[in-house]
Amino acid sequence: MEVVKNLKEELKNKNDDFDDIETINIKAENKAAIFSDYNYDSNEVLNPNLEAFLVEKAKSIPPKSNLRVKIFTDDCVDENEVKVAYKNKLKGDFEELEQELKRNMLFALTMLILGVLFMGFLILEMHFLNNYILSTILEIAAWVFIWEAVDSFFLERSAIKRKRYQMARLYYAELEVVTLDFDKIDKKETKNA
Repeated sequence: MEVVKNLKEELKNKNDDFDDIETINIKAENKAAIFSDYNYDSNEVLNPNLEAFLVEKAKSIPPKSNLRVKIFTDDCVDENEVKVAYKNKLKGDFEELEQELKRNMLFALTMLILGVLFMGFLILEMHFLNNYILSTILEIAAWVFIWEAVDSFFLERSAIKRKRYQMARLYYAELEVVTLDFDKIDKKETKNA
């Protein structure tokens, strides 16, 4: 929970211009478009397709802009249920990305240690045995492990951090549920056409 609070502060500091708000409009004609079809008693799980749509739309919005999510639906849905499902899903994804960052750090550290260990074996081998084939194998192993550490820590980690930031932006987005009658809207559009 503390991580989410810290990220909220980081997000507020980064977005000092609160006048710039971008809206993601979502047309969800029924509850199945908002909530998972597998819900039984309550609507506590967000539809995975809706989440994927949100993430895709949020990618195109500049990082300095604050987000607003408007869900237009035909069904009478409880706005609190939508908010709870929305927040739970994004919070869970954020925490999963936090765990992935920790695993990434552990993997990078392990690969670096193995790379340094193989480099040490290479130095010892060159000093005592000086076998060309063994030297080549140890050298390749050392550089592979070191490269994996660099790749994991500097390249993969930044991608995970971007995803985590995106989840935090969506989590703190202003959420609004608007109930409309899509049949009446469609009839008006056909009459005007």
